Amino acid sequence: MKIKIFLLAFFLILWQVCSYFTPEYLIPTPLKTFYTTIKMLNIELVKTIAYSFYRLILAYILSLFLSLVMALLSEKWGNISEGLLVVFSTMLKVPNIAFLTFFMLFIGIGTPTVMMTIIVSLVPTMGLAFMSVLKQADKHVIEISDIFRVPFIRRVFYFYLPSLVESFPPIFNMSFSLAFKVMVMAEFVAGMNGLGYKLVEKKVSFNMDEVIGYIILIVLTGVFFQSILEKIVIRFKKWI
Repeated sequence: MKIKIFLLAFFLILWQVCSYFTPEYLIPTPLKTFYTTIKMLNIELVKTIAYSFYRLILAYILSLFLSLVMALLSEKWGNISEGLLVVFSTMLKVPNIAFLTFFMLFIGIGTPTVMMTIIVSLVPTMGLAFMSVLKQADKHVIEISDIFRVPFIRRVFYFYLPSLVESFPPIFNMSFSLAFKVMVMAEFVAGMNGLGYKLVEKKVSFNMDEVIGYIILIVLTGVFFQSILEKIVIRFKKWI
């Protein structure tokens, strides 16, 4: 906690110093930005956050389901595993903006494009993580399951899924952060509402106090919701 307070104080002091040596329309003071940020807290902002997190949560759940299914199928059939490793590794090398451009051309702008961009960005990341967890599973349990011919569906519910749940919190921390960043980027370019889309409006006005204030709100919103969801994931893990 002390380190966080120190870093925050250092950042604010550095920001204040920089604002002294640059025009106010480029780097406004922290105090002015704070007042501007407070003024943005209204019902319109709540609606904007609701639009964004509706897309984000729905796309995340779909990505989680697809990644989980493909990881389990790869564990059952080795050929699928090799193919998915190649596909996922290739997809990770493609910039997210390329996926976004593709969907804009074939789908247009709006919610479907934003959600598809999030999904194709998340599935390879989560899929590789799940596959790695399953590869590290206890081989003795698998060998015993083979000897007694335990059906694959029983292995899924009594062995594979518990292993994935146990290792899910760090995967969630990584994947949700990625999903949030991709969402803001996709809304910025191809959205019709949401946090990223509203950032475009602030940018056009070139009021830097509003732009910086809105960026701070986006960051705080992402941190807040991730913290809440992390606690839910941890409680769910304990409950399981």
